Amino acid sequence: MLVGIINPGAGHKPAVDLAHVLATSSPRLRLLMSDRAEDIEGLVTAIRGGAELIVVAGGDGTTCNLLTRFDRAGLLGELPPLLVLPAGRVNTIASALVGSRRPAQLAQKMLLAWTRGVRRVRRMPVLRVRVDGLPAAVGVTASIGAIARVHADYRHAKMQGVGGLAELLARFALQRLPSERFAPIQGPVVLEPVPLRLPQLTLGVLSPLPSFFGVVRPFPGVLSVSQGEGVHMALGNLGPLATQAVLAGLVRGVLSAHPQLQFGQATRISWRNGDRADLIVLDGEELNVAPGAEVTIEVAGHVRMVVWKDLPARDPA
Repeated sequence: MLVGIINPGAGHKPAVDLAHVLATSSPRLRLLMSDRAEDIEGLVTAIRGGAELIVVAGGDGTTCNLLTRFDRAGLLGELPPLLVLPAGRVNTIASALVGSRRPAQLAQKMLLAWTRGVRRVRRMPVLRVRVDGLPAAVGVTASIGAIARVHADYRHAKMQGVGGLAELLARFALQRLPSERFAPIQGPVVLEPVPLRLPQLTLGVLSPLPSFFGVVRPFPGVLSVSQGEGVHMALGNLGPLATQAVLAGLVRGVLSAHPQLQFGQATRISWRNGDRADLIVLDGEELNVAPGAEVTIEVAGHVRMVVWKDLPARDPA
């Protein structure tokens, strides 16, 4: 049995097209259309009943909410492979794993390949974020500090359309972003399995994916998805002015080695927030961190995800 869920509120035409494709793709596919977490009990039942594939058509927030729901149901380690299709406003996960062009055609090809026995699946680490006062949430990519704040700006601007993106680009060009967007996390910050060399953080991202929100690639030399125990990590302590000056280069992975940048793999990072509110972006979800709150981001487990994009030869199947 194949199970599909479409979030009709995630996007516009892509969701409609995918609904038609999935509804007519296979008599083995059970399809659910919902934008409410409480409506996915049918998915939980199907997983426990032996579903062999879950097709998710939505944006990053849809995937994050599903993973969180599965985690709370104790099913994260039992999930069948997930096929994430791009049908939202921000499609980081789908773009990195399967691509984002012509999602309806993509869905047809991938489901046909699956039913004919073609399997391209990667075992990926996923992250659990715990913040005092909030329920734990599970997702794929977590950004903190300046990158989380700019990520939120980007997401809000994209939801407003062309005008919002133009305004955001103008603010970058004029370097008039408020200075608090680059205020550091004071720490102390604990990083596992390796010690943190930076006394405070102005930016950071943890992800098994080589990129996030479109063209941004913070992990130089990373071509595919991580299959190890940890996630790729880029942390920086550049200071507010330096962060503003080099952020565009950093997130595209074009900066050379810098003593105030730390790259590697991590399984856990934690700190106590300072005396001001802050923000973590987990996939498409924004988590508000209260002053003084304890924060932990750790590898929650591994989920198998279908990969369609070409992978490097050294990346084993």
